[in-house]
Amino acid sequence: MILNCKVRPDQEGRELKAILRNELRLSASLFKRLKAASAIKVNGLPVFPSFRVSSGDEISLDLAEPPADFPPEHGRLNILFEDDWLLALDKPRGMLAHPSHSRLTGTLSNFALQHILDGGGTACHAVNRLDRDTGGAVLFAKSGYVKSLMPELITRKEYLAVVCGTPDPPDGTVELPIRRAREGGMLRIVAPDGAYCRTDYETLGSGEGLSLLRLELHTGRTHQIRVHCIAIGCPVLGDKLYCTEESRLISDKYAAEFQHLHASRLVFTHPFTGSSVELRSVPTWDILPIIL
Repeated sequence: MILNCKVRPDQEGRELKAILRNELRLSASLFKRLKAASAIKVNGLPVFPSFRVSSGDEISLDLAEPPADFPPEHGRLNILFEDDWLLALDKPRGMLAHPSHSRLTGTLSNFALQHILDGGGTACHAVNRLDRDTGGAVLFAKSGYVKSLMPELITRKEYLAVVCGTPDPPDGTVELPIRRAREGGMLRIVAPDGAYCRTDYETLGSGEGLSLLRLELHTGRTHQIRVHCIAIGCPVLGDKLYCTEESRLISDKYAAEFQHLHASRLVFTHPFTGSSVELRSVPTWDILPIIL
């Protein structure tokens, strides 16, 4: 994958390294790798980082990467967005988003990598992560460089959740710090010495002891929504980790075998065009008519 850019008049006489590090925001490790591979060129020729550019010069970076550490696999994909740099997919509930030490195949990332390779790309990097039982929009970058740019370019992350009970007040903000319950464990808890977290929520409907919430994340802590929902007395329906005795009974009543949480909206600024891109995904939950 080649990234090309033209030197602007206001960049006349500047060192190439300064432009790459400060304006193109190459990380120190990526800059070092590209330099060692002679993958940084001006007007088609390799140059030293101290080279001083002129207005109109063409800078090109070969962003090719080593093979991924997980195998590509063919699989059915629901594509929400794709261009030369990014791929957004609608993840089905129940599918792992990313390979792990215990499972390297059959995940959304395996299928995304194969799709990218088939299109002439070389790499696949997940920008956002979803739990196995959480469906919805997942964004992949086709290079590590693009992935490094994306966190500050994501402007909105919204989820839908069916929860047990009704929040009081029905709309509001949860700002409760979260940390691991114990070192190395999966469970997270609200604790004064945890990391800052903020979740905004809005009740879209309620009925039969359940509510449908729209939630917006302003931070991205592991299990943030699930922890914040149980903290306000409304565990996510079907959640077997963050639950109460009452929510377990409600989940059993509705035969909820999975947590009803869905990444419904992701908005980001494109790293190269500057345009706003909005991804939307709609959950297919049989229980919604009961609430709405």
